Amino acid sequence: MSSVSYKDQSVTIVGSRVSKDKPMKMVVKTGNYEIVLDKLGGEAPSPIEYLLAAYAGCINIVGEIVARDMNIKIHDMKVEITGVYNPSKLLTGLGERAGYKELVVKVSVASEADLDTLSEWLNRVKERCPVEDNLTRPTPIKSHLEKL
Repeated sequence: MSSVSYKDQSVTIVGSRVSKDKPMKMVVKTGNYEIVLDKLGGEAPSPIEYLLAAYAGCINIVGEIVARDMNIKIHDMKVEITGVYNPSKLLTGLGERAGYKELVVKVSVASEADLDTLSEWLNRVKERCPVEDNLTRPTPIKSHLEKL
């Protein structure tokens, strides 16, 4: 365990609509990168698809960090995540929750480590993954509105 003390960091993104013709399509700028989002089935991945992609990417990154901490060599990894949701709340304002009802995560790993060690590795990955933490624990959200 590291005795290094870390300070809070902020991450800020800014999203703007692509055009008046396509009000659901947005470009989000983060650092030197742009991410295009659209409605499900649109011209770009939807926010709920990006959520799953962020989770998969986080498992991969944290998986490498934890593997180094545990002296495990991960030769390859595949992360498959399936999310189940009901669009009723989104589309009508009625019904179940707007978010995913369930996420099913399958992590496939190529490594010399035995299954018990890899199981412990995955438990540590899940514990340290910031995206999983945000998905499984409430995070306070402060919203502010202003007119353009």
